[in-house]
Amino acid sequence: GEYLLKLTKLLEIPYLLTLHTVLPNPKKLQHTILTKLAEGCRKVITMSNTSVQILKDVYGIDPEKIAVIPHGVPEIAVEDREQLKKEIGVDGRFVVSTFGLLSPGKGLEYGIGAVARVAKKHPEILYLILGQTHPVIKEKYGEQYREKLEEKVKELGIQDNVRFVNRYLTKEEIVFYLDVSDAYMTPYLGKDQAVSGTLAYAAGYGRVIISTPYPYAKEMLADGRGLLAKFRSTVSLEKCILQVMRNPKLKEKMERNTLKLGQNMMWSKVAENYRSVFLEAISC
Repeated sequence: GEYLLKLTKLLEIPYLLTLHTVLPNPKKLQHTILTKLAEGCRKVITMSNTSVQILKDVYGIDPEKIAVIPHGVPEIAVEDREQLKKEIGVDGRFVVSTFGLLSPGKGLEYGIGAVARVAKKHPEILYLILGQTHPVIKEKYGEQYREKLEEKVKELGIQDNVRFVNRYLTKEEIVFYLDVSDAYMTPYLGKDQAVSGTLAYAAGYGRVIISTPYPYAKEMLADGRGLLAKFRSTVSLEKCILQVMRNPKLKEKMERNTLKLGQNMMWSKVAENYRSVFLEAISC
């Protein structure tokens, strides 16, 4: 990020800074870069309220300079879930999904372990793991992580309960699979993850979300919008999945709560928020 400091020094017009990840324990250089970028900009935009406190306490940024605008999601028309399930031959299944670029930090082995435990009681469960391996991981290690996951599925004998879609998904495909899903799961291992684009998409389309308790998940799933499981625990993830499967009314309530939040994350709403912040910044 050092090259950004060279760029911003040359700017003769106002600039704003949008942050995806805000590290609570940055290295010295990371701290310096972010602090200097923030000093020179008109407004610092972050995607979660949790990050605001970190920006104030860790980086010493004036709270008046910080604006919170949620992670946006595309506005694509949705169809009836049960009808879509019939179209792709998964009617009668309880569909849990995870999408995004695959890497060891995603903790998908714990998701698979949880689904294996659930499948003993509810063989109708289906876990969709959607997305290709992260290009940086693939360049260094090839498909080791994916192959490890596929091998785990075979060892557990749950080939009928886990499906991999090994490709980079378009936005339309992401929304399609979210429409099909009864629950969305992020069993991530990182305890400091400030924002998750995939979780944001799931929230935008009102899915029940089951997640490990990283900061963004705790904020997004508050007030009955989902369930939090322990880190690195197949048992805890299993309990959450079963709670959703066995309580249709709870599932419907959580979907309503999440959709209410998600409506403010549509690109048109987010664009209006950015427009307001831009206008305020350049009028200073």
